[in-house]
Amino acid sequence: MKISAFLLLLITTIVSAQVPQSRHVWVVTEENHSYERVIGNSSMPYFNGLAKKYGLAAQYYAEQHNSISALMWLVAGKPITGNNSTTTCYSADNIVRHLLLRGFTWRSYQEDLPYAGFTGISHLNYVRRHNPIIDFTDSCAPSEAVNSVPYSQFAKEAANHTTPNYAYISPNLQHDAHDGPPSAADSWLSQNVPTILALPEFQPGGDGILFIVWDEGDLSGNGVPQDNRCSSTISSGCGGRVATLAIGPQVKVHHQSSVLYHHANLLRTVCDAMGFSSCPAGGASAKAMSDMFDSVNISAPLPNAVAASPIGIQAAASINVPVNATQIYVDHVLKYQVSGPAVNTQLSMKPGQHYIVVKAWDSAGGIHARSLYVTVR
Repeated sequence: MKISAFLLLLITTIVSAQVPQSRHVWVVTEENHSYERVIGNSSMPYFNGLAKKYGLAAQYYAEQHNSISALMWLVAGKPITGNNSTTTCYSADNIVRHLLLRGFTWRSYQEDLPYAGFTGISHLNYVRRHNPIIDFTDSCAPSEAVNSVPYSQFAKEAANHTTPNYAYISPNLQHDAHDGPPSAADSWLSQNVPTILALPEFQPGGDGILFIVWDEGDLSGNGVPQDNRCSSTISSGCGGRVATLAIGPQVKVHHQSSVLYHHANLLRTVCDAMGFSSCPAGGASAKAMSDMFDSVNISAPLPNAVAASPIGIQAAASINVPVNATQIYVDHVLKYQVSGPAVNTQLSMKPGQHYIVVKAWDSAGGIHARSLYVTVR
């Protein structure tokens, strides 16, 4: 049986689905509760509502136990240290280094932090071990240390439209389920996540991605027994099964992923979404969590290609609802449109660099896009 060029393109694109591009990534960390203690928990209606509406990684496992070690995987791709009282600034590769290389801004919003740049071990219900992003030479520099700020600053920046490209958020010990009950964590999320989702990047067509992730698993209320699972078939040696959510306009709706993921996969997903040329430590070899997202993939031309006019453009959308139309914009001007999820055409362009955007409009009102630059010789 012959396979049409259209179907071959669509199949190839779906197999090689990519993480959507994003300049707005948010990470909220929670503490010490396994998947089974969170998903289906009647005292956490808000969290479970998000899990049903957006993307739930149902086979997600922490690499190891110990707060700072587990959380370091999210920002450095390896444990770095097991010292929960560290005040050292490590020289290891980390996400702040890559954000700065890309010219991106960052914040660590920390509940109960007394003031911007505070480097102490604790204050009220804030603990430094839950704020690992500040433990690197890149983030410890005087010009960068002030990006670790009290959580109250988020509301001001949201109102002033000055929120960063990357935000790392830690509720305090009572609100992240470390010391307080799951219901308190759920209440905190219900009061604060809607402010994030009201930002422009989380509206239809926006590029916002929010992850809510638990640092490690614990199957009981008092810390015993410890959850040491590495996967559904490996019961010991790691940090346990945790419930991780992906939320945003580009996330597949009502999606539950059965793919095995760890913190390193989340880090790799952030690296790919934000267009980093590399990713710290374990993030470099981990696969991105691409199945969690709707996406538009451009198979031709390649990014930053140099070619003669006309430029061949091939792209397809991988979206779990029907696609009504796919469009091509050149330098912000609509140049081509078809019904359905794929385009395959040639467009004439003048010599010089051009910005190409392919947009797919789905039947639920979502707008999905991918862009690249091409130079016409």
